[in-house]
Amino acid sequence: MDADERRRIEHDCRNLLYRHAQLSDQGRVAEAVGLFTPDGTWIRGGKPFTGHEQMMNSSSRPANAVSRHFTSNPVVDVHDENHASAVTYYIVFRHDPGVPDPKLPLPLEGAFSAGEWHDRYVRTPDGWRFAYREVKRLFQQPG
Repeated sequence: MDADERRRIEHDCRNLLYRHAQLSDQGRVAEAVGLFTPDGTWIRGGKPFTGHEQMMNSSSRPANAVSRHFTSNPVVDVHDENHASAVTYYIVFRHDPGVPDPKLPLPLEGAFSAGEWHDRYVRTPDGWRFAYREVKRLFQQPG
């Protein structure tokens, strides 16, 4: 594999994790879950959810919640032309105004959580997808 192909893979995997964060923030859960392979695993809160159906059924986001995931320092390691992994730092701000289409700006009460995403990617006929994601919360709001 040449340097250009390595950079393309790194770019595609970074865009995948950014897209997942934006879709999640927009409440487009099915599209976010669709970025995983059909047999992919997403570990959240120490619990593994394998396959799209389990991931969809595990969503605990309040219906009116407004969230923003901020990501930084995604370092993608390319293992070969079809496999890569990454660790990314994240911080999430979330507020539930209790109503749809709330008046902005919302109160800023501090971060909901912060930590690391540990991802493994595979190339599929539809492009790069998550095969595995583990959310490691290092900081979390009490309660």
